[in-house]
Amino acid sequence: MRKYEYIFNSVNSAVYSKPVTVLVLEPDKLNENTGIMLFTHGWGGNRFQHQDKMEYSVDRHNLVCISAEYRMSGYDFNPVTGLGSYRPYDASFYQAFDVLNALREIARLYPAINRRRFYHYGGSQGGHIALLSAVFAPNTFAFIYASSALVEITPDIREWTGREFMDFELDIRNVPAHAGMIKCPLLLEHGTADKTVPCDHARRLEKKLTALGKKFDMCYYEGGSHCLEPTISKINAFTQRAETSMKTALNPETDDFSAGNKISIDCGAKTLLIDWSQKTDSVDLFKWQS
Repeated sequence: MRKYEYIFNSVNSAVYSKPVTVLVLEPDKLNENTGIMLFTHGWGGNRFQHQDKMEYSVDRHNLVCISAEYRMSGYDFNPVTGLGSYRPYDASFYQAFDVLNALREIARLYPAINRRRFYHYGGSQGGHIALLSAVFAPNTFAFIYASSALVEITPDIREWTGREFMDFELDIRNVPAHAGMIKCPLLLEHGTADKTVPCDHARRLEKKLTALGKKFDMCYYEGGSHCLEPTISKINAFTQRAETSMKTALNPETDDFSAGNKISIDCGAKTLLIDWSQKTDSVDLFKWQS
């Protein structure tokens, strides 16, 4: 496999865009079936967090595997250790655009890529971002795998951020509230002894997905912590549970980026309007409408 890094500009302001670094692992041989799998790190982590899963997947499943180091975490916070996060903290909104923009930009570099094979894996906050990506770009992914994911900004997580949120800002970060927009199958997992992101997050999402009749597979690891251990390791869970999906999953829709779709998400007092025809650093990529 070939490994390299790529930097692009993501949405921020009309004057200053945000440079985002993407780790890319490319198969030895690419063909018309080569897809892209996005891996999203957790709060305070960095683009190398899921490199073991990326290395497992790239040649075995004919995937360009990418990990975008979204703003405010990892090396963006601490260029020496690559660990930690800023306060106040964005908590997955702009960061979801960083990650989705990375997929758009890397797909642009591979014009012959099989766009029906866009997959997304994320853990912890990365799982939150992965789930939000199915809301922000609902026609884009063939499947999404969220491990130990937070699904909304609960009062304890709000404390972590060091900031206040308006009601509509909490709403746009609430996956169960917008689960009706999710179209792709979901692979979900959580350790029952998780003290970082309590298992109640998974149970709330499971209840909503069941009520909506959505396609998902939930796995609870009894006694598993935030990293699923000692019940199982994250890499072993991934290789056991994602194998079939990486082999067979295809998105029947034209992805939102190719189609330049406009997405509207009602968040109560305001509506989020996303325009995927805009460039990755355009201030017109999204706007709030009262």
